[in-house]
Amino acid sequence: MAARKPRRPKRPEPPPTGVLDWTRGHWAGVEKRCRYCPGLTPLRDSDGKPAHKVCAEEAIARQVEEYAEAWENERLREQ
Repeated sequence: MAARKPRRPKRPEPPPTGVLDWTRGHWAGVEKRCRYCPGLTPLRDSDGKPAHKVCAEEAIARQVEEYAEAWENERLREQ
């Protein structure tokens, strides 16, 4: 009998407002080019670099997926 592959937990849906809270300190008086897209934005990320909230959240989601895939590949390699 083959061992059953464990099921992955279902990823929770992010809230409709997104996952980042960019209140107060993330606003600058001058618009600059977003670090992820060519658009202008008055927002600054936690590093102080210009970034739209949506662009930053998409970049974080991609990074999380890449890390999860790398972890899974490493885990499977060890088996």
